[in-house]
Amino acid sequence: MTTRRSVSWFLTEQGRKICFAVVTGTGLTLTAVRFCPHTFLIDKYREIVHHYSNGKPVELPKEIQERHQKCLDTLKISDVHRKLIKPFSVFGFDLFHAGSTSTKFGSLVGIPTSFTYKTLDDVEKDGIQVNLKPVDLTTDVGKKLGEALIMPERVQEFAICREILMTHNNKVIFESTYPFVCIFFVYNLTAYINRKFNLYSAHRLLRLVLYSLTGSFGLGTYFLLKDATEVYYETCVDKELCELGQDFVESGVLFYEKILARNQALRELMGSEGQSKYSKLGNENFGLRQPRIALVHRKLFFESQLKETNGDTKQEDLSV
Repeated sequence: MTTRRSVSWFLTEQGRKICFAVVTGTGLTLTAVRFCPHTFLIDKYREIVHHYSNGKPVELPKEIQERHQKCLDTLKISDVHRKLIKPFSVFGFDLFHAGSTSTKFGSLVGIPTSFTYKTLDDVEKDGIQVNLKPVDLTTDVGKKLGEALIMPERVQEFAICREILMTHNNKVIFESTYPFVCIFFVYNLTAYINRKFNLYSAHRLLRLVLYSLTGSFGLGTYFLLKDATEVYYETCVDKELCELGQDFVESGVLFYEKILARNQALRELMGSEGQSKYSKLGNENFGLRQPRIALVHRKLFFESQLKETNGDTKQEDLSV
C-alpha cells in the first residue's frame, strides 16, 4: 500500500515538478563540473597541474616562451586570441591544454620542463623519476627514455602548435552540454516508456530494470559523444598542421615516434602499472572506449602525408 502511494505521488503535478527539478539540477551540476574548470575556475585548474619546485610554481623559461610566440605567429593567431592563450610549465612529461579561445576566460597551454632538454646530461641533471624512483640513464631503458624526452626545436614547435589549435575551437562548450542533454534524454525516454506501457502499475523490479537499461544507454551515449568530439577535433588539428608545410609533417612523424618510444620505456620502468597503461607499441590502453586517436594511427597519418608530399615533389621534378 505504501509503495503504491509513493508511486502514485510521482504521478501528481507536485511529484512531476519535483522530479523535473531534481533532473534539471543534476544536469546543470554535471554541466558545471565540466564547464567551470575550463572557464571560471581555469586559474585554479592551472594551479593543480602546474609544475612546482620547492613548493613554488616553476616559471616557463624565456626560450620556451619565445618558442610559444613563434608558434602563434606560425598559426597566424589574431591579437585578440593571443591575449587569451596562456602558456605555463606543466607537471609531467606530457603537454597539456584546457579552456577555449571561444570564451573570455581564455585557454591554457601546458609545456613540460623536458622541452628544455638538449642532451642526456640535461636529463640527468634534472633527476627525472618514475614512480618516485630515479631513472638510471646508463641502462638501455633509461637511455631510451632520456633520448625520447629530447626533442628538436622544430618538433617542440609542432607540439606547441598542436596544443594551441586544440583550444582554438568550441570543444569545451560542446562537451559541457553533453551531460545535460543525456540526462534529459534518459529522463524523457523513461517517462515515455512508463506511460506507454503503464509501468507505474507494474512491479517495481520491472521499473528498476528499465531505469538501469536507460541509464546505461544514457551513460554510453555521453561517452560516445565526448569521445567522438575529441577524435573529430584531433583529426582536424592534424590536418591543419599538415597544411603548414612539409617541415611540420616531418616533425609530426618524429614527434609521435618520440612519444611512442617514451611510452615503451615507461611501460618497462613502471612494471605492471606500465603494462596496463601502455601497449608494447607505446599506445595508450583505453579498454572499450576510444577517448583519443591512437598514437600509432596519428603517426601513420603523418607518414602517409609525408609520402604524398614526397611523391608530388618527385612528379614535379620529372615534369621539369
